[in-house]
Amino acid sequence: MLPKFRAAVALTAASSILCLPARALVTLNDGKDHIFVTGTVSMAYDSNIYAHAGPDTGDTIYSAGLLFEYTRKAGWIGVNGSVGLDVSHFGKNQNEDFSDPRFNLELNKTTGRTTGALTLSAARENRADDAANLRDQSWNYAADLNFKYPVIERYSISGDVGYTDCVYDNTTALSNLSTYTAGADLLYAFTSERDLLAGYRYRYSQTSSDAAFDDNSFTAGVSGKIVSRLNGSIRAGYEVRSPRAGSKDGSYKGLTASGAVTFTATKRLSLTGEVSKDTSVTSTNLSVDTLSADLNAQYVFNSKLSVSADVGVGDSRFLGLSGGGRHDEYFTWGCGLSYTMMAHLKAALAYSYYQNWSTLSYADYTRNSFTLTLTSRW
Repeated sequence: MLPKFRAAVALTAASSILCLPARALVTLNDGKDHIFVTGTVSMAYDSNIYAHAGPDTGDTIYSAGLLFEYTRKAGWIGVNGSVGLDVSHFGKNQNEDFSDPRFNLELNKTTGRTTGALTLSAARENRADDAANLRDQSWNYAADLNFKYPVIERYSISGDVGYTDCVYDNTTALSNLSTYTAGADLLYAFTSERDLLAGYRYRYSQTSSDAAFDDNSFTAGVSGKIVSRLNGSIRAGYEVRSPRAGSKDGSYKGLTASGAVTFTATKRLSLTGEVSKDTSVTSTNLSVDTLSADLNAQYVFNSKLSVSADVGVGDSRFLGLSGGGRHDEYFTWGCGLSYTMMAHLKAALAYSYYQNWSTLSYADYTRNSFTLTLTSRW
């Protein structure tokens, strides 16, 4: 699913970090090694911290974050590593306070005939789960290896092998999920700016509640400059999901799609659209088929001030007898403002609205959030 909470907040916070000057706090080894430090503080009001229709679910949240980044660009292999900590305190529901560390390491090769990257990550996450309709805490581990190799003049192949593992604290109500993926694409350079592609992906999912699934999908699409001033990647195809022995249901056959494109209307205005159609396994050990779409607009007034707006819709159908015929639909919109106060200090203000309609009355709810964020990067 696309993120359903704080869409505008996440976009504004990300831009507030990425748009700061890339001057490292520490530079070593003749400029080949850089160390950055980013600090963030925020205050937010969330009208529904549990993502359900229960009473008195609003709270004020005070948060702080610290991120250390290391980058090295020398030789064939580039290194990007980071260690961070996010801390939040809830005004009323203090039992939901959390301190979440995160770690990330990337080794990438961008020169030579074969290019690619190996990424390893581990992060603790505290969030409102819209499938379980409660707040959950989990450790999320991931490993991914991708590559691209040119075969002949216009043809190249790319591949990806990945693993993710989500381990919940509350294993009584929630099911851990391990996922293994492997896929490959054949790319044809139709023009110097546009590739046509065809690919296959295999995915194996297994939960701690003894459910397991095999997913096979075949897709085709285009990447690069799709048309004038419209850049990105779009792919669509057919997916077959088969439960393994011991799994009651969750089979699926149908359309799968994914894409993200950006339209640069002017030097100041850009529009980005995303779409996704895929099956997945929820934290409650249910299979769900989800279609979602999101459109974001960002306008830059000058080097200090920018604004953004975001709108999204989604449809989720819970599969099989275990799904109980549950059907969710959502609509979300948000807006944000980002202002550079000085070279290393940026402020962001964001609002997000989210409405979920569900055949399950407990999951039929509305959510509003306001967030003020200060970010400093050195």
